[in-house]
Amino acid sequence: MTDTTFWTYPPDQEVRGHGDDYTLTLLLPPFPAGTVNFSPHDPEKARHFAENFDTVDEILEELPPVSAGDFLPLEARADLDLIKVGCWGDVISLTDPALADTIGDLPLLGAATTLRERYPDARIVGSANVDRGEDHTEDIIQLPDGLTLHTEGWPGVEPLEVTGDPQAVVRALGISPETLAKESIDLDEESDEIDWRTLGRLALGPGDPWGRADLPMSVFRVRHTSTSTYRMKEAWFSNR
Repeated sequence: MTDTTFWTYPPDQEVRGHGDDYTLTLLLPPFPAGTVNFSPHDPEKARHFAENFDTVDEILEELPPVSAGDFLPLEARADLDLIKVGCWGDVISLTDPALADTIGDLPLLGAATTLRERYPDARIVGSANVDRGEDHTEDIIQLPDGLTLHTEGWPGVEPLEVTGDPQAVVRALGISPETLAKESIDLDEESDEIDWRTLGRLALGPGDPWGRADLPMSVFRVRHTSTSTYRMKEAWFSNR
């Protein structure tokens, strides 16, 4: 099934550019400090999470599961309708191309803010990019106490817009200067030179599921909302 209500492009229309990350992850307390034994994936919970996600209008089809280490294809318009969701106890993760943006809508911030209302005690970490010759990125770290770090813009073109205090977030997470140095993260650099995505992975710590071949995830073909579909038209098909 590939028909959707809001698309004006055929399912086999080739996408422009590429993206390798458009993810959101929630860690629910207690937050892990050491090795994490992930609970078995819960497909029913994954479906419920997908049905209520900001960008999704309706689930059209459930496909065979993949792992958190697998990349879904992103070559044609129909591929943009695929999302994957993993629910492993206190860790919930999602990938969705609708989180990538080039028009300043800040979909990652919007989705994280909505999830904060549903999961007020969660640590929420997200990252999204789309490369159209120039890379647009959006990253977010939200902590239960209200601390939020959000960045957005075009690295290598101009400084990113940064909202929040990176140093305060790092201190709250207990990330050491040595760990930052090991990952080549210097928070005194210009904002477009800092690897915010890697900082988000550090915020997930041992609860980071991405790249793990042993963690299954549900895959859904969805109809995105009209707003999300318009955003994807601009991000993946416009002549920008």
